[in-house]
Amino acid sequence: MSEESDVRAAPIAARVHLAHAVVQKLADDAGIDLLHLKGPAVLPGLRAEGRHSSDVDVLVRPSHLDRLVAAVESVGFEQRTGFATGSVFAHAANWWHDDWGWVDVHVSWPGVTVDAERAFDVLARDRVVRPIAHRDCHVPDRTAQRLILVLHSARSGGTADLDHAWSGAEPHEQDAVRALAAELRAEVALAAGIGELELHRGDPTYLLWRHVTQGGSRLDEWRARLAAATTVRAKADLLTAAMRVNRDHLRMELGRAPTRTEVRARQRLRVRRAVTELSSRVRRT
Repeated sequence: MSEESDVRAAPIAARVHLAHAVVQKLADDAGIDLLHLKGPAVLPGLRAEGRHSSDVDVLVRPSHLDRLVAAVESVGFEQRTGFATGSVFAHAANWWHDDWGWVDVHVSWPGVTVDAERAFDVLARDRVVRPIAHRDCHVPDRTAQRLILVLHSARSGGTADLDHAWSGAEPHEQDAVRALAAELRAEVALAAGIGELELHRGDPTYLLWRHVTQGGSRLDEWRARLAAATTVRAKADLLTAAMRVNRDHLRMELGRAPTRTEVRARQRLRVRRAVTELSSRVRRT
């Protein structure tokens, strides 16, 4: 039985609402700047009725991250993934609580390429208050939420949120989203979400967003990530990570901490797959 399988006595939607309130209470007590994203934080009309999230998503001011980590761990949350291993964008880490479930802590949002502290200021600039489980929570305004949902749709390979957040928006609302994306240097990610990615073929992140939206092999993914990396150090770190087992993902797959034997077995499998894919690519060319 996995670690998470027997702890959700309350309906998921109710638990997620309460978990948002718990995290906000912790943030209020510690003077932490937070924005609640997705799920019950979404303003009316921006997503399909009846859609529910299974976890809590928050964006924290990066300089307040250490305080938030200390706060959530003080009440029993346990970190399960790190920022470097959580996704190709290294934007979030996950914490688990046996009563409250998952909390995804973001220090940036995939596709936004300005400095993370500056990005938080921009997204929080016109924030509004939305009660969640009777707790006042700060959420981005409608324009920022539209952009966040479109970028999430792009990263997720397309979701129903796009119909409400973009396709259902008036022209002036779409113009406002484009302007915000330009301010956050998120134009390529926005284009990927709304079907305009080919306009950005010369951008270093083009291959990454093409892979995210259209799929491809693991080799394609690492090639795209290398192209998007902006420094020699970042490229070197990616090359190192490419051949290492992602222990966080393996733990989530198994529902428990992996043994050394399991890590070594997965490492051998990872190397074999890489060699097989490279060999196949060479033969095709």
